[in-house]
Amino acid sequence: MAKPQKVILFLAPTAAEAKSAAGAFSAAANRLGMPWEVRSAAGGDPHQLGDVSVLIAWNELSFDIKDWQGRVEHWSPGGDIDQAVNKLLARLLGGRDDAPDAPREPGIPKPAQPKKVHTVKLSRETAGRRGKGVTVVSELPLNEDQLKELATKLKNACGTGGTAKDGRIEIQGDQRDRIAAELEKLGYKVKRAGG
Repeated sequence: MAKPQKVILFLAPTAAEAKSAAGAFSAAANRLGMPWEVRSAAGGDPHQLGDVSVLIAWNELSFDIKDWQGRVEHWSPGGDIDQAVNKLLARLLGGRDDAPDAPREPGIPKPAQPKKVHTVKLSRETAGRRGKGVTVVSELPLNEDQLKELATKLKNACGTGGTAKDGRIEIQGDQRDRIAAELEKLGYKVKRAGG
């Protein structure tokens, strides 16, 4: 049975701004292999929150959310929308974007972010695999869904298979350099272990 898609709603002052941001985000997420459904809406009323997992709202919007348990991210894309989208993806995947904290509406909790850069362990294992090695990423501060999303991103970046299980991501082959670069882009500090 297929896992339901994560639904992300961009809420902006105008429909054109919301559609533009949603399009840029959707293109970036698709390049990374993230099967997210991205929607857009205008105005300060997030009335379409039924199946929405994440609400991305412009900083200047003011609204009241009742009886909705999803995640709220505030942002101001400013000049470079691609850079803003990359930072947003990093936050959604559990990394850090080093952006200053955006002003928050009263009553809307700030999304949990690491207080410091999290160090993840990167190693290569061949034991019990008939000589075929895998690259292992462990000590990730992610829940199972976030772990699977990150595994998908890393598999796509490496062009190979892999899995996420038991709090670890295993990618086929010796992909340590490529995976280290991808993790550092997401704001993680990478510690290599073993040979």
